[in-house]
Amino acid sequence: MHKRSFKLSVVPAAMCAAFATQALAADLPIAVRPVTSLMNSNGGPNMLGTSVVLIRADRFGPSRVNAIQEATRSPLLQHMIAPARGLLPIDQLNFVQSRVNTSIRWMSDATQWGQHDYWATAEETLVRGAGDMEDRAIVKMHALRALGFPAKDLFVTLARDRVGGPVSVLTVRASGGYYILDDTGGAPYRVDSRVRDFKPILSFGWNGAWVHMNAGQRNAVVARASAGAPASQK
Repeated sequence: MHKRSFKLSVVPAAMCAAFATQALAADLPIAVRPVTSLMNSNGGPNMLGTSVVLIRADRFGPSRVNAIQEATRSPLLQHMIAPARGLLPIDQLNFVQSRVNTSIRWMSDATQWGQHDYWATAEETLVRGAGDMEDRAIVKMHALRALGFPAKDLFVTLARDRVGGPVSVLTVRASGGYYILDDTGGAPYRVDSRVRDFKPILSFGWNGAWVHMNAGQRNAVVARASAGAPASQK
């Protein structure tokens, strides 16, 4: 598990003022640039009363590229998920959660890659058979996609857990709700069953990256953007 120290970007100033609230300053671990089209969540995971705002997460650019690098046709992945074909979707969630956590042993990025923080591709993690919580979440994301879950409903989410602290999990939009596949190896759970314990901060998927905000924070950002964001920031 890695805690990320980071600061908020200051471009454009009016928009970033909304991000620089005390709560976000305490939680967000990276440099974040809001995009001009703040009103469009682009299919992000609105959950637990939060609204998602599409962002450019500068530091996470290479990480997101690795996270979504095609792996669904990997022989290693196909072998892993073979027993789950034909199962009901909820049973596939349980299968992938259990299989990935037992097949991919936990190993820190410092030990495996000699870096403080490196998001491996799903194929890299499968070949090495080891990874940290982000790496295992990425493998789960590709496993479910290979089983037929839509890419638009799969997200790697960085969150704050009242018990586990900073965590990285797989979020799955399914059956009118959101399911969390965490790194503990326990059964997937509906996020609304842990309203007081789980706070999503950032989510990444095939369609983009999003910051989670409460209604007041989002409205403030939208109001500032509507007041006139510089055209150069589009």
